Amino acid sequence: MDILTMLGLGGIGGGIVASKLIDYFVPFESSPQGKLFKAQKEWQNELEEKRMNFQWQIESQRMRFQERMEEQREELQKYLQKNQIEASKEIALFQARAMRQTQMLLAQKHAQDTLQDHLLQDALRTFPLNVSPLVLLKNQLQPLGHLLAFSDSDSDFYKSEGAIAQAYEEVEAIRKRPDALNIFVAPVHVDSKIKNRKVLSDQIWDTVYQRIESFFTLNYNRSSDHPVIFYPTAWNDKYNPGMHAAETLHYFLKDLPCVVIEPRFDGTTFRMMFSSWGLGYNSTIHHRIELSFPINIDAVLALSVYNRSLKALDAIKEIDGLLDINEYGFGMKKRELERNIDLFEALHIEERMKENRMEEIEALGIYNIFKIEPVQDLATLADYLSARIGLNLAVLADIHHLRSYDRNPKLPTLLTEKYFPTLYADKLVRKELFKEYEEAYMQLRKEEKEIEGMREIRGNQTTNVKNLLELSNSDEALKEITENTCEYVRRQFNIEASTIKEAINKSIEFWDEKHIAFFKDLMTYDGVANDRKLHQRIGSRIFDLQHK
Repeated sequence: MDILTMLGLGGIGGGIVASKLIDYFVPFESSPQGKLFKAQKEWQNELEEKRMNFQWQIESQRMRFQERMEEQREELQKYLQKNQIEASKEIALFQARAMRQTQMLLAQKHAQDTLQDHLLQDALRTFPLNVSPLVLLKNQLQPLGHLLAFSDSDSDFYKSEGAIAQAYEEVEAIRKRPDALNIFVAPVHVDSKIKNRKVLSDQIWDTVYQRIESFFTLNYNRSSDHPVIFYPTAWNDKYNPGMHAAETLHYFLKDLPCVVIEPRFDGTTFRMMFSSWGLGYNSTIHHRIELSFPINIDAVLALSVYNRSLKALDAIKEIDGLLDINEYGFGMKKRELERNIDLFEALHIEERMKENRMEEIEALGIYNIFKIEPVQDLATLADYLSARIGLNLAVLADIHHLRSYDRNPKLPTLLTEKYFPTLYADKLVRKELFKEYEEAYMQLRKEEKEIEGMREIRGNQTTNVKNLLELSNSDEALKEITENTCEYVRRQFNIEASTIKEAINKSIEFWDEKHIAFFKDLMTYDGVANDRKLHQRIGSRIFDLQHK
């Protein structure tokens, strides 16, 4: 036992008293206990210093945070107060705007109510037709009373089988006698610089009217499956060309399918402003587009004078020697005709026309060069215009009835030498026509994508139109229709076939109502129509499906 223990003062807790007693013994710093005590004391002092430093840092951060909070609180208060003021301003401005807008709407409504009768009367005064808009609308009405009552009523009677049958009969009547497409062609507006513009706008345009009207009366008449009502002479005396008749007609007739053409001619370019609405069963948009093509009236007149002079000179030569042509007044006429021919050839007008360099002839003046007979020599232009306009109108009529009532285009079978000899010979024109029909069929196919077989049906119809326009031969058309038919049979019945006859014979027992449309359409094509037995078999099967 050591001396510290004996005195009862051992351990670190001895304090100052113990340290003084230790001085009487060996040096404390040199002893192990002294070294340990010193180390412990330094460590305690270091801890205390760190604790004080940490506490000071925390307190400093707390003070700084508190200061920042005070600053932010003040800014936040300012922000909230500012926004509240701004919001109040916006609300006040909105209320002021709303009050002003309400007053404006009330003023507009009052003005509209006050002026409505005046606007209607003014529109009627500027209505460009001799036919009343009420007459035009009344003539288009279809007997749909039962169908309308059936669609609007909730009574048990209108849900009965008899009511449904009557409604179906009305729908079928519309399908067989669809609404006609109304076509209005306004008088041509001729530029004032053109000599004999009165002849062009009156006599020549009357010829255009008559030829187009004759074409539509024969092929698109009211009782046909592609009805068109053509209004060539309905324009009243108050109408002046260039008055934008389409806008007034649309105001009254926006619920009827209509096409309005407003032609303009400046001597070098013939422009037709096409306005249409109601084309197709679901179209309500008022479309407006300009179609133009170059026509150099000086070139037309020069060529027409030359050809007429050649023919007339041949006629005079037939009587020359038999009669005294001077006695009958043909001597001077013969000299005029010969002069026309000589000037045409000397001025190389045919070469100028091909090279598009008629500027010198235009500067000289076509009437100063040739002896022109306006009515006769402008007949060529009338032929050209009537063919161009008639062709475009027929395409519009075809697309309208295709989109509305699923009628196959009629023009491809009419585009022959009988009606359009020059245009028919132009393959580029036929390609443009096919493009229009193809786009219409593609649009129908998109709308009918949920209906079984419509993809193949539209494909066959497109192929048939291409064949009718002589853009493909019969063998190519038959090949495409065969591929469509075999694809349809494979997809519908999982039956492989390589010919139309094989596809029909293998699948005919599996047909049901949903397949009628495809095979009924197939019967119209040469590959089936020319096979009497096959055609009859398809027809019998379709009849059985429709009446089972």
